[in-house]
Amino acid sequence: MKSKETKGSICVVPSIKAAGVHCGLKEKGKDLGLIFSETPTISAAVFTQNAIKAAPVIYDMRLMKKIPDIRAVIVNSGNANACNSNGFDAIGDVVNTLSKRLNIEKDQIFVASTGIIGEDLPSEKITTAIDELVYRLGSNRCDDFSEAILTTDTFTKQMALNCSFYGEEFNIGGVAKGAGMIHPNMATMLAFITTDINISHDMLDRALREAVDKSFNRISVDGDTSTNDTVFIMSTCQAKNEKITTENEIYRFFADQLIHICTHLAKMIVKDGEGATKTTEVVVVGAFSKKDAQLVARSVANSLLVKTAIFGEDPNWGRIVDAVGYSNAYFSVDRLKVFIGDELVYAYSKKVDFDREKLKNYMKNDEIRILIDLGLGVCTYNMWFSDLSYDYVKINAEYHT
Repeated sequence: MKSKETKGSICVVPSIKAAGVHCGLKEKGKDLGLIFSETPTISAAVFTQNAIKAAPVIYDMRLMKKIPDIRAVIVNSGNANACNSNGFDAIGDVVNTLSKRLNIEKDQIFVASTGIIGEDLPSEKITTAIDELVYRLGSNRCDDFSEAILTTDTFTKQMALNCSFYGEEFNIGGVAKGAGMIHPNMATMLAFITTDINISHDMLDRALREAVDKSFNRISVDGDTSTNDTVFIMSTCQAKNEKITTENEIYRFFADQLIHICTHLAKMIVKDGEGATKTTEVVVVGAFSKKDAQLVARSVANSLLVKTAIFGEDPNWGRIVDAVGYSNAYFSVDRLKVFIGDELVYAYSKKVDFDREKLKNYMKNDEIRILIDLGLGVCTYNMWFSDLSYDYVKINAEYHT
């Protein structure tokens, strides 16, 4: 069993093509992307937990209940198609036009949007660009697609793996976008994953949910959860492995590789957090329950004071301890220990003498690690989060809604 990183992103899967063009939703740059499978697929998706959902999320949630053979994924940036007056009409226009152009059924098209909330989606800009979009489809156009889905992102986020399970090969490719409105339970982020593993719908759905729980649901930039969050996976099932229908050895290997790709993409989102200068991982160990570990990790990861301390390169352990205290997790202050990097900074309700100069130098790194040991059990949880800088305020103060 082995896997290696390779080129190709979502087009690492044979029969998958992609494209990206400028249709005019943004002033400049690509803003309309397409993924197309030349062969039938099975698929699964998870969506935002925000009670206010964008039209494409509602549309796709209904679509996925039919367990459709998704052949095309069309994504626009620059407009969230959320909280407006023409959301579903706009989707209808786009789906009707694209289905005719690709000669597929309307129910074989998955849609997604990202951008400004509250503005009507000018679907005619999209439908007018569909001919060019389809014309540009190719197995070497993943960069175009990845660029087309960006909003405030500063770089594209892609990865591909070639995997071998006792001689049976399969591929997984992924692309994502996200920089702001990032919070556990997903946020203003989209991710699209392709594979050719031969697997049943139920097992693909299970693998995706596990991967999302261990990756995209463990990142935080600013504590906001968006209306449009979507993670979608499709498989052509063309790999030569025996079809996966149970949680067997090859399923576990596939799920682990899917977790690896999703984690890589999720960490890239944190690294690209609006105005971010550092990425921090908080690891909670020794919790009485997984819920307690999760509560502590999320409390620290979402603390504005912790985020600003990290931006200021200040090893302010008091802010970390404070966040543990209001997390509502079960813990004992007499057993609590906190490490920043390799330095023990707090233990058993008291500060600890540590090498301040060494820790100040450590805080200058791009990647920081905080370890919190509750000393009560064996449960663990981790999260990745960005710092909070002056630029975050500037970017979002100027982002129009």
